[in-house]
Amino acid sequence: METSKLKELSNIYGLKGSDFHVQTYGQNKVPFMKKSGIDKIQAIEQIEIDFDPIDALCVPGVNVAFKVHARWGDRQPYRTVGEANKDNSKVNYLACMAENRGRARAVLNLTGFANEGVYSAEDKWEADELNHSK
Repeated sequence: METSKLKELSNIYGLKGSDFHVQTYGQNKVPFMKKSGIDKIQAIEQIEIDFDPIDALCVPGVNVAFKVHARWGDRQPYRTVGEANKDNSKVNYLACMAENRGRARAVLNLTGFANEGVYSAEDKWEADELNHSK
């Protein structure tokens, strides 16, 4: 899936094919942005992101969740959640994965990539799960 808007956004941020992974689900091609692309965008736009643990959802070695607060210049702040648990992550460093997921969601939503159907590579597990549940 490549739209003219997605090409335009990619050009603005100097993103290359290596900043994306495309996964096919049935007849749909879904673009996932890798951490390298998220890092480029956040640095260029100077998007500030803070994380606050959601204590009720943090269980050591089982689940980690953060409230994510993103600020981009004078725009409306963006809030989302970053979460990882032993069932949806192949890595043992759940806090890092939760942070990466939340940060990626914020950056992709703020800059318009999410509107073009781009997900973060860290959220690929969710798309895989949805595909397998059909």
